[in-house]
Amino acid sequence: MTARKALWQSPRWMAWIFGVGFALLYALTAAPDVQAGDSAEFQLAAVIGGVPHPTTYPLYTVLSSAVVHLWPFGTAAWRVTLLSVGCGACMVALSSLLFTHLSGSRRAGAITAMALGFTPGVWNAATIAEVYALLLLLMVALGWALWHFVADPRPRMLALVVLLSTLGSLYHGLFVLCATPVAMVVVIWSWRRHGWQWPLTMLLVAIGVGVLPHSYPLVQFARFGPFDGQDYGLPRAYFWGAPQQWRDVFDLMSGGAVRRGIFAVPDWASATTMSLAMARRMLYEFGPVGIGLGLVGGSVLAVRHRRVLGISVLIGGPSFAYVLALGTGIGDWPAFTLPMLLSWSIWMGAGVHALIRRAEQWTPIRWPWPTLLAIALVLLTLVWGGYRLRATNKHQLTVYREFATAVHAELPPDAVVITHWEQGMTLQYLRFAEGRRPDVWIDVVEPGDDPWLARAERRYPDRPVYFIGHPESVQGISVTTVIDRPYADLYRLER
Repeated sequence: MTARKALWQSPRWMAWIFGVGFALLYALTAAPDVQAGDSAEFQLAAVIGGVPHPTTYPLYTVLSSAVVHLWPFGTAAWRVTLLSVGCGACMVALSSLLFTHLSGSRRAGAITAMALGFTPGVWNAATIAEVYALLLLLMVALGWALWHFVADPRPRMLALVVLLSTLGSLYHGLFVLCATPVAMVVVIWSWRRHGWQWPLTMLLVAIGVGVLPHSYPLVQFARFGPFDGQDYGLPRAYFWGAPQQWRDVFDLMSGGAVRRGIFAVPDWASATTMSLAMARRMLYEFGPVGIGLGLVGGSVLAVRHRRVLGISVLIGGPSFAYVLALGTGIGDWPAFTLPMLLSWSIWMGAGVHALIRRAEQWTPIRWPWPTLLAIALVLLTLVWGGYRLRATNKHQLTVYREFATAVHAELPPDAVVITHWEQGMTLQYLRFAEGRRPDVWIDVVEPGDDPWLARAERRYPDRPVYFIGHPESVQGISVTTVIDRPYADLYRLER
């Protein structure tokens, strides 16, 4: 019985429960089919071996392609989303171990990990084909490795830290800003405290393994390139930007023109607007109880554990500055606040632990106050998660395939569809990943980049041309509305 009790109370057993539980939750609420925009592009790239938009995300593409070809169930598009499901669930499981170590309380670690898993930001990242669930997993895995490295600074654990740092730093800019500095601070602090010789060979191997996935775009360019700079390299292969030479490939891998020029030093009005927006976002993520617990925990850390407080600020502060520099013009800015959720979760864990310890000291009546408090916080967390279910559940999100199917039914043979990125990538997925309507050409271009009418007359003078968008997309063009839906419209060009 003693062994069973010890097993049940083990943080690793708790992590397994969280991993399986959140994997089921995310799988049941994940988008079941092809999506739109960036998500559809990731689904297309995984299925046909393409290279997505900058920074090309080779680690994500390689892993999602492996899931598509190794997992035998469900549509290919859903199998790409399944990678996000697995990464999100593993992140919650690992975070329960990390928060238990940081707070010093198994109950505080469990409650905090559960709250993090239920936040709309994490839940959304884990239920669509996007790069952010893997980003969070890499960040939490690095935190877990750093914790063990501090406790036992062996060369193998240092190699794991270097491997995760290399993978993450080459994966996403947020990792470079929010996680790599933490690793550097912790490793330097441990080196000054313990002193050890650098296992150079082992570290070089770790760096090499971390860099290896990023050979994928280079291999694909060697196989299919050079391209002509048009149509994403299609129909020969999908390669965003259709690079014409090797330096173009390296430029895309480092961010390309699409990533340059999007940041600016915010003025006072923009900074105030975005700061208030992020404050509302944090309230939306954690709710009043989570915000209150985080404020309590932050106060406790400021007094008793300033190093942990500093680490949390080092994680969340750059994310805050990143969003400020983006400004109000970037519609998907909430995705870039995800590291702030990790920071706030650290504060929450400290707050939960402080309240439980206070409950242990309050004994006017012989009741199990700490247990009752923990149960109450778990119930509140579950209620908050249930409240957010409607906003995060994507199980019925089939509008993109339904719209694309309706478009296919209206298109004559040999037609051309000129469309925005959002709708166009869904059609590209159906065309090249599933072989739907191979006679139709999908031309994805924004009207601000190349006016649609001029493009149609220049490139397709002898083919029937259709546009997908909204009335403002075809303003000034002689068109007939073929499909009128809230999601998007289909127009036929009248010549």
